Amino acid sequence: MQRREFIKTTCLTCAGTFAVSAFLAACKSSKYITNYTNENKKLSIKKSEFFVAEKGNQRSLKNILLKPAELQFPIVVYKLSDTEYKTIYMQCSHQGCELNAFETALVCPCHGAEFNNRGQVTQGPAENDLKTFVTTHDNENIYIQL
Repeated sequence: MQRREFIKTTCLTCAGTFAVSAFLAACKSSKYITNYTNENKKLSIKKSEFFVAEKGNQRSLKNILLKPAELQFPIVVYKLSDTEYKTIYMQCSHQGCELNAFETALVCPCHGAEFNNRGQVTQGPAENDLKTFVTTHDNENIYIQL
């Protein structure tokens, strides 16, 4: 192996390691919940679901996942701020694959399309934004109209 090839390979390996570690760090931010109510296609979720106890401390999550029985795919609820939540249907607008949810993005494992935490396309091949649901909240709960 020549010096240039060695340096190039080493740099690519370092960059890849960094990217994979950042990707894996984002993976642990999601959790499925089953503790919600569903009355007349209006889901109610406790805001406390966005917190998990970890080593004696409480950690805030960026999103939570749930799978209502009447939907084919799960939905993800992103906490954008203390006063703003966004609920997105996890079906890719390109060819209908189920998306993977991360802290600030949704990624399609079928063709690599990416969407931000508002459901907007950030990388093709998808051209259309994702389906979202009207989401409101009060002091204790988040409400999602399916």
